[in-house]
Amino acid sequence: MMLRSGPIGDDDIQAFIDGRLVPDRQREVEAFLAAEPALRHRVEQQRADTEALRAAAQSRSAEPIPPSLRLSEVRRRRSALYIGRYQQWAAGLCLFAVGGLLGALLFRQEPAPVAARPPMADAVVAFRAFAGRSVDMVEFPATQAAAMRQMVSQHLRHDIVVPDLSAIGLAFRGGRLLASDEGPGGMFVYADPVGEPIAIYVKTLTNSRKAELGSRQDGAITAYFWFTGELGYAVLGPSKSPLAKRAAEQLAATGGKRTGL
Repeated sequence: MMLRSGPIGDDDIQAFIDGRLVPDRQREVEAFLAAEPALRHRVEQQRADTEALRAAAQSRSAEPIPPSLRLSEVRRRRSALYIGRYQQWAAGLCLFAVGGLLGALLFRQEPAPVAARPPMADAVVAFRAFAGRSVDMVEFPATQAAAMRQMVSQHLRHDIVVPDLSAIGLAFRGGRLLASDEGPGGMFVYADPVGEPIAIYVKTLTNSRKAELGSRQDGAITAYFWFTGELGYAVLGPSKSPLAKRAAEQLAATGGKRTGL
């Protein structure tokens, strides 16, 4: 439980969302939110999103949500980025020395194979959790596309475009803010001509990397994904739908940006 007194800060809000406040501090934060309706609405929505994502992933997905997907872990990693430069240099020198010693000792040994986590596994979890349930699949409906774009761009700290895919037969339904396994994320949901959901998932990357369009199948879902440096993208949909692949090819060719709504 989190013990603290004084002004209400971002860490208090996050601890409130995670349910880590002691009763007295809980009441202080509740009183503060009661006086801030807009912030209270966002906090309540984040709590609902977090609980729904965890519950849905446990009941609907074959692979459990990893600890790295939790908001507290994302916050911890982001805080670690602010370690002093001199501390990083010192740690780097230590690792270099230890690595050189181990390399000399294990020069002729074969490394044991390590099971790699499938790429964009968090995108598949989010798609299963939200895109298949019409009640809560979107936080911002299509009529609020402009406001949603602004919120997602602020959330990811990048200028995010909500693609207009009507030319290939996809109707925009809305979107929502998410927390990915590497940082802030968001998802835009579309429907194909027969009503099947297709989603575009975008997230910030902890380590900058670039990769061309790839794909993998997870049960009845196919995920098409690519990386542009600081952002990772995925287009997800039923494996039988040709429109998910077509949308991914068009968006990947333009770096994830296409004519916006």
